[in-house]
Amino acid sequence: MKDNQSIAELLKNVNTAYLTDAEKYETLARAERAEYIVSGIASAVKAVKKAVVKLKSALVSSPAQHA
Repeated sequence: MKDNQSIAELLKNVNTAYLTDAEKYETLARAERAEYIVSGIASAVKAVKKAVVKLKSALVSSPAQHA
């Protein structure tokens, strides 16, 4: 199992002393948005892959069916 950290947790380790509070919040919001989008795309790819495998197994006939 992977031990993934969220973007918010990773950004806590970055020196943001030169940024204003507004810039910090904007950076965090953009990073979380990007993380959400990537997560959604990954879920969609997994769903498509699962559907393709299921369709492929349904279309491929086994030798036992013709015996």
